[in-house]
Amino acid sequence: MNFLFHHHLALRDLGAPEAAIGAMLPDLWRMADRRVRPAVGAIAAGSDDPRALDPVLAGIAHHVAADRWFHHDPVFLDGEQRGVARLRSLSADVPRIGLFAHVLWELCLDGALLDRIGLFPVLRALRAGFDATLGAASDRAAALHHFDRVGRSSDERASFAPRLARLCAAIADGPWIDGYQSGEGLAYRIQGVRARLGMPPVGAGAHADLADACADLLEAAGPVADRILAATIPP
Repeated sequence: MNFLFHHHLALRDLGAPEAAIGAMLPDLWRMADRRVRPAVGAIAAGSDDPRALDPVLAGIAHHVAADRWFHHDPVFLDGEQRGVARLRSLSADVPRIGLFAHVLWELCLDGALLDRIGLFPVLRALRAGFDATLGAASDRAAALHHFDRVGRSSDERASFAPRLARLCAAIADGPWIDGYQSGEGLAYRIQGVRARLGMPPVGAGAHADLADACADLLEAAGPVADRILAATIPP
């Protein structure tokens, strides 16, 4: 499950904007630093921690539970297999494209969510949540889940929060997630993921084929998004 669906479900279930941002954080952490992941087991705030930390930690726990359910349910498993088949049907000019079925299906579900809720209501909720959460609460959550538990250099710790802040600012700006709503936009997002992994860009002709495949998967994601919205996330 990608970060927009995590945000929406946690806001629905937990009712706090800080919790909704907390549910996004594990995905954003990995984008800022691939080594930062939620700890195994419950994490509790200390008595001196910021007041906003409790809902943030609850949101992170919600993320873990939602992913545990999602990745074992047909809403993901069937969609990923559909994505693998569709991407492998592309020309040989798109090397190793089947590897991106997992992430593409999750992005398509976020696109279907935006279609149902609307881009601007989602952006308003994200901006309010970031304003309430980024800073002391989000920094402390990252420390409790990772930096206080894993040996990292002082430079790695110091650079993490600014990278996370830049990611959140880019998301809140709008065009990043707006791209989830079209095949062309999704194809560019997959191109971006490939670039971050050091893979070569897809050529113009193959990009058009990729955009068509993304549009097909985005259409298929609509009914599946409705099933997720109707589901109860087990703890």
